[in-house]
Amino acid sequence: MRAPSRWRLPLAAALIVGAAAHAGTPTLGATEAQARAAIHARLVASPYKMSERARSGRIRYALAFEPALAWPWPATGEQRVQPRDATAATALIDICGDCGDEAAPDAAELRRHLASNAWVDSDERSVRAFARTHVRGRGVEHRMQSLVEAVQQHMNGPIAYRDYLSASQALSARSGDCTEFALLLAALARAQGIPTRIVYGIAYSSRFTGQSHVFSPHVWVQSWNGRRWISYDAGLGRFDSGHIALRVGDGTPQDGAGVMQAIGRLKVIEATGVTAAAR
Repeated sequence: MRAPSRWRLPLAAALIVGAAAHAGTPTLGATEAQARAAIHARLVASPYKMSERARSGRIRYALAFEPALAWPWPATGEQRVQPRDATAATALIDICGDCGDEAAPDAAELRRHLASNAWVDSDERSVRAFARTHVRGRGVEHRMQSLVEAVQQHMNGPIAYRDYLSASQALSARSGDCTEFALLLAALARAQGIPTRIVYGIAYSSRFTGQSHVFSPHVWVQSWNGRRWISYDAGLGRFDSGHIALRVGDGTPQDGAGVMQAIGRLKVIEATGVTAAAR
């Protein structure tokens, strides 16, 4: 599948204008400084400092939008949402390794998350060759972890927020932000026959662009292991309970439409389970 032309869009801008996006859209000319400013403006304050120990357990978040916004929070194998009513003023979301109750996908959904597209271009020769060379182990978990490590080692260029590259373009450029890390990881997994989807949300950082203890816009993947979807994060190295999913998609900019606007209005009111001993 032919890759789209390189977009001069930061993660923030790419998701903001995603509804109108399509392959071949011309550059918008955002500078790196503008891209970083767009991300910085959408950092969400954490009510607590959360250590790795705290984020390795179960956390219940109370989340709200200001001003109010109806949002269809996704339920996944790791994320349980209460109430399911998207118009509720406050959502309670439990996150841990197996907190969720998402229904198993049907055959059509699995085929969709195996297929190559313009952004997760798993049929590109370079992507398939890289996947064959770097995959290790048996079983989905071991194979995915080997691909996470391969992406981290390969993507050793400067962090760049202004582009939205396809997986094969990211493989060639060896740089990007969490979006490119996720798209490349998803493409490598699909090239190995592992159904994999893209998750758009926020993730906790002890420090991000000069700010301490915040949730920043983030993108990672979930792969189907035959029983449930499991998250893998090549950008941060591992998934933990500091990851909150806002939308699940297929890697196209359209999937992220509206996510960044929502993050700009999101408030983390409470994080139950982050005890003093675990902070």
